[in-house]
Amino acid sequence: MRNTPAGLMQPPVNASELLAAFRAELGPTSTKTYTLEERLEALSPEDVQFIMGIAKSVKGMQPIFARRKQSYQSMVKALYPNLNDALSTIIAEVLQDSDPLPEIEEDIEPKTLRVAQVKPKRVEITNEQIAEFEAEIQERYPDSFLEQLAQIESSGQADAEITINDGRTFTGIWQFGDARLSDYREATGAKFTTQEFKEDLELQQTVADWHIKDIDQAIDSLGDEAKDYDRDGLRSVAHLGGVSGMKKFVRTKGQYDPEDELGTSLSDYYKKFSA
Repeated sequence: MRNTPAGLMQPPVNASELLAAFRAELGPTSTKTYTLEERLEALSPEDVQFIMGIAKSVKGMQPIFARRKQSYQSMVKALYPNLNDALSTIIAEVLQDSDPLPEIEEDIEPKTLRVAQVKPKRVEITNEQIAEFEAEIQERYPDSFLEQLAQIESSGQADAEITINDGRTFTGIWQFGDARLSDYREATGAKFTTQEFKEDLELQQTVADWHIKDIDQAIDSLGDEAKDYDRDGLRSVAHLGGVSGMKKFVRTKGQYDPEDELGTSLSDYYKKFSA
């Protein structure tokens, strides 16, 4: 009897079907250029959610990169260097489609260019990866608070500056005054002038990160006194009225509620930023 590779319970494979399978796997690679819409359609809902989260984060940080005239592709790579090329390219193209930046010539690796030319493959993203991403965003940027604060304080303009009636000047994306910049210098040993701060986008972000961490420590020090308050709301109160003002706001249950020159009170800011 002739030996056969097929077992008794395994039906023989039709030769034409087998050849078709080899052709499908080993045939020429498609060189069709797929549109952004087609590539997005190939994604799962989880992938879309993941991409949207990163895109929002990059968009929120765009003011930091504005003066460097960087493309969305380079912004994505700078913020998420370990992200694979396929995802980086799609995120950059989505951002460019939604809010176009001027064309910028950059050195892009050939493999990045080839991603857009071949048939899109479903990018599988696990729940663990999504959780890691969300944790990174939490650590890198304190919630979306700084993004929201930037829009309200300066519309995201890094060179924004205002001098109020008593002569104090507030500068940058998050409108820091000289007193708060002095707090940062004293805490970190850093040395810079207000003008240097105004012209250094990375320094502004560094000071903002420190600012929020310092406020969070003050909120935590209140213990149970602050447990019924929204954290972002208290962050905004501390940003407007100082850490000591925020503590007094909490300890008086909102009775301490001064206004700034524009008539904005601590409670106004608390309501605006509270979830």
